[in-house]
Amino acid sequence: MTDSADSDFASRVGSRAVPLGRSVSIEQAARVLAVSRRTIYNRIREGRLRTIRTIGGSQRVLVESLIDLGKARAAGPAAGPGVRSLVYRS
Repeated sequence: MTDSADSDFASRVGSRAVPLGRSVSIEQAARVLAVSRRTIYNRIREGRLRTIRTIGGSQRVLVESLIDLGKARAAGPAAGPGVRSLVYRS
């Protein structure tokens, strides 16, 4: 990943106006990645996003894992387990 791609992802994160600390809520993570909350839960289950639990039991997404996933998405289609690529030819 190049520095320009890193700054591009950072600008997209910043454009969603989510204050980034060490972790963010599920809702904030969904806004940053422009996906649904269900997709965030799926990515957590798949191991593509890492979380922590608060004392109250809430789940929060680690910002570092959001950045890693964002970089992977920017790099192109994933070829990891559970990810399918479809190629349509006419």
